[in-house]
Amino acid sequence: MQCWRILLIGIGLLACSPKLWAQEVTIATEFSDSNAKAYSTQMQHWQLLLQSAPQLQVKYVHVAMQRGFELLTQSGYCTINKLKTTERAARWLYSARPLNVSPSLRLITLGQSEPGTVTGEVQAAQDEVDLQNWLRHPARRKIGITAGSSYGATIDQLIKSRPNQFYLVHGQDVTLKLWQMLKRGRIDAIMDYPVRIDHLRQVQQDNTTYTALPLQGLPLYLEGFVVCNREAHGQQLMQYIDELMAQPQVQQRLVASYRQYFTDAQWQQLQPYLQQTFSAAF
Repeated sequence: MQCWRILLIGIGLLACSPKLWAQEVTIATEFSDSNAKAYSTQMQHWQLLLQSAPQLQVKYVHVAMQRGFELLTQSGYCTINKLKTTERAARWLYSARPLNVSPSLRLITLGQSEPGTVTGEVQAAQDEVDLQNWLRHPARRKIGITAGSSYGATIDQLIKSRPNQFYLVHGQDVTLKLWQMLKRGRIDAIMDYPVRIDHLRQVQQDNTTYTALPLQGLPLYLEGFVVCNREAHGQQLMQYIDELMAQPQVQQRLVASYRQYFTDAQWQQLQPYLQQTFSAAF
């Protein structure tokens, strides 16, 4: 009888311990293992988080974005750097704070096609592009996008209304595929982050010039969250991740890393949001 009592107590302690439940996680990523170096910018904030969680056992699966969301139906799976939408939030658990904060997407075109722009740099003084008008002139223009991704409510609605002018690319390494398609002239533009394009160019020793144009109607910044399933293990994982991201040293590392993405003027505008969201860093 005493043995049974000890066993039941042990089981109860295990069931109540979030740290024990949260020691293993499988992260779904959208790049192949062979191209991980080219996509290291997408992992840098996750790696910063892991510095405070040496006991967390992490595995990675390299799948298309759509497949990554499908895997969230299974216990122990999470994905990172995802925008929050109403539909997604109804199905999955989101971290209390974003893992990544970056400037909004830019319209990436080849060359220095617009007067007053600087190739390969985001200029705060540039006029914002009305994407709907841009697609009309000429009407055959086509933009490459990632299948299964959300680009924010405004652009997502435009994609639905003009499906023939958006080329969806599926599978792994989509950013790399889209960049190659753009260089070959198969599409007229892509929507991405200049820092990611710059890193791809650096890894591939690619000197192709490009222009990054801000898009009308998008906010100053976008948030990328950690997303897990709603089962017991996912809840414990998310509780653990939220605890990590509440630590002052973690917030300080994250905020310091975000700085590289923004101009001085943008960074000043971002301060009220950062001080509210990552208050322990200040």
